[in-house]
Amino acid sequence: MVFMALLAVGTLLAAAVPTASGRRPLRDAARIGMAGAMATAGVTHWLMPAPFVQHVPPFVPAPEAVVLLTGVVEVALGAALVGPEAWRRRVGMALAAYLVAVFPANLYVAVAGIDVEGQPDGWFSWLRLPLQAVFIGWALWSTARSTGTAGRRRPDPYRAAATPAAATPVATSPAAATGRHGRPRG
Repeated sequence: MVFMALLAVGTLLAAAVPTASGRRPLRDAARIGMAGAMATAGVTHWLMPAPFVQHVPPFVPAPEAVVLLTGVVEVALGAALVGPEAWRRRVGMALAAYLVAVFPANLYVAVAGIDVEGQPDGWFSWLRLPLQAVFIGWALWSTARSTGTAGRRRPDPYRAAATPAAATPVATSPAAATGRHGRPRG
């Protein structure tokens, strides 16, 4: 639940802070919120590893090393979410794959009834399971390309700015506004 709270608060804060061009799109705010939540979770793996080690099933060797390594992965994914726009879709897919990969640890805690330090017992571990799908969806949606209301891609402002004005035909006289056969152009 702490991760969900970090995700929600981070998203709301990112949405509240305007950009140079005005209000930040919700998709971008959600991506920034996910970045903060992932980075915070990763750092927590290093500073307070005990609850994360308790999630590692007994058949996995070196649980402490696994927890430290997953902390590195989470910090790297969080940082990549705020990296170059060209990476975003791939980072979202990588994050979704990572969240799928760690799901068995959450399932193990619920099924085996593992008491995790700092978390409520019983129902809490079962409540976390469907939230993983929410996090996966959040990662994919927040890193998808933005589209207009009809499903069309928004125009690229940089591409439009790079188009020379002389390339756009301008009708300066009634004769220029009509075609070869006297019909209006258009």
